Amino acid sequence: MHYPNEAIIAKLKAARETSGISQRDLSAKAGVPQSHISKIESGGTDIRLSSLIELARALDLELTLVPRKLVPAVEGILRTSTSASTRSGKHDINALNRIEKALAKLLRLYPDASGQEKLRQTLRELSFLRLSKADLGIVAQAAERLLAVSDQYQAHKAVIEVRNELQNLRNRIAHGIAEPQRPAYSLEEDNDA
Repeated sequence: MHYPNEAIIAKLKAARETSGISQRDLSAKAGVPQSHISKIESGGTDIRLSSLIELARALDLELTLVPRKLVPAVEGILRTSTSASTRSGKHDINALNRIEKALAKLLRLYPDASGQEKLRQTLRELSFLRLSKADLGIVAQAAERLLAVSDQYQAHKAVIEVRNELQNLRNRIAHGIAEPQRPAYSLEEDNDA
């Protein structure tokens, strides 16, 4: 095996192991025989481009040709993304896993609920960001909203509302926009008296 292949194969194997996906599960997702995946990871066979593309996509990775002069910039972005995901605390992972489980349960009951793929994409993007306690509260409330759904119409509406709310959260965190402050008091009087 050539050195460039070794580096690519090592990254594929690391991505598979980090995701907690077995070779058998990867085989089912990618349509590549498990025995072939084993041979690729052990260096027993040279990987074909078509297999590489299928395995990468099944691991939520994408192959891209980058102009050589831009490689340092791309590597810097990847390092930043990786360090952000490793900084992500246990609470962040638990909150995101909980909403993923709530979505899965909802889709078992109401499989036609639309917007689920965009919601899953937003959840993947949030997993790379550092969430504050308030952000975790928003995610927890979103999970509760999904769990409270009782019919098909509510399922569709809840998925879209949760997706929009979490996209706004993602955008606010990613772009460094401070959460709007609510005043401690209001100049308007309540008419409760």
